[in-house]
Amino acid sequence: MSITQLIVRTMPFFISRLVVYALFGLISLIFLGLMIGLGILLFNWFDFAAGFFIIMMIVTFFTVFGVLRFVERYFLYMVKVGHISVVTELLRKGEVPEGKNQITYGKDQVITNFGSANVAFVLDKIVYAAVRQIQRWLMRIGNFFNFIPGAKKVIGILSKVMEVSLRYIDEAILSYIMLRKSEMTENGEEETESVWKSACDGVVLYAQSWKNIVLTAAGIVAFVFILNLSVFFISVFPLMAIASAMTSSAEGAAVLGYFAIIGAFIITSMIKRAIVDPIAMIAMVRTFQLNIKDIEPSMDLQQNLLKVSSKFKELFNKSKGDPQKSVTSTPNSKGVTPST
Repeated sequence: MSITQLIVRTMPFFISRLVVYALFGLISLIFLGLMIGLGILLFNWFDFAAGFFIIMMIVTFFTVFGVLRFVERYFLYMVKVGHISVVTELLRKGEVPEGKNQITYGKDQVITNFGSANVAFVLDKIVYAAVRQIQRWLMRIGNFFNFIPGAKKVIGILSKVMEVSLRYIDEAILSYIMLRKSEMTENGEEETESVWKSACDGVVLYAQSWKNIVLTAAGIVAFVFILNLSVFFISVFPLMAIASAMTSSAEGAAVLGYFAIIGAFIITSMIKRAIVDPIAMIAMVRTFQLNIKDIEPSMDLQQNLLKVSSKFKELFNKSKGDPQKSVTSTPNSKGVTPST
């Protein structure tokens, strides 16, 4: 199934994200407008309000994005992981079970696979940190080729690409955990494998196939960068024009211009989160699953990763000590490193 088909088939998730982020963006812009209004009053009342105005700008910025992080953590995370679960099922079977809408099905799958959104969130954060450490290790290996003309620049670009794409790679590994659950349940296998064990295998598979994934990562980075830049410039100039029209003072126009930049940043961030991020997630999940198909995690590589990544070691230790939140498997089942 192509990326475009997956986008079309999971449109309910895009719509729900658009509604939430549009509402949040609107509230944020209203809050920004109130701060601008307060700033104009200060300028009319005092000649020394510029410094306080800048403080207001900083407070506005961190307030908006602090609240946004709270909303994403406690209200939208389930939607994000539910979207991943539906994409995983569509890639596996080409359809999702009838009788439930996609969002309800996705949420049910999160509970089935992880027990709760909180478990998925904690696991996601550890996987993210482990992959980041492994990426740095891989780039350090690449530094041995710095003696080759131009190699240093190529490795630098590659490092930046992998760093930006990191947020989508952990989502691909979450998808692998769900894939394992579905495959084992379908095969009627009875022994248990924790989500931590599946996560370990997913990280190892990523380390095995990262060179094949890097082209998709580069495309994602270019897509995110170009779209973010386009949206920012499309929104910032009208906002700056409005800010300039609100005051005749050159100093006031300059300070209000900073608020216009914050407003454009808010709009860009909302569009990125509502549209760009789920598209990038779909592309990465699809590429990851295509590249790890019929590949078993390498035990030798797993041992190397245990030496270079403390977070991967934490995942590994949890896989040995947490029998809960399990998925069914047999020790020698396809795509799984046998337990020792």
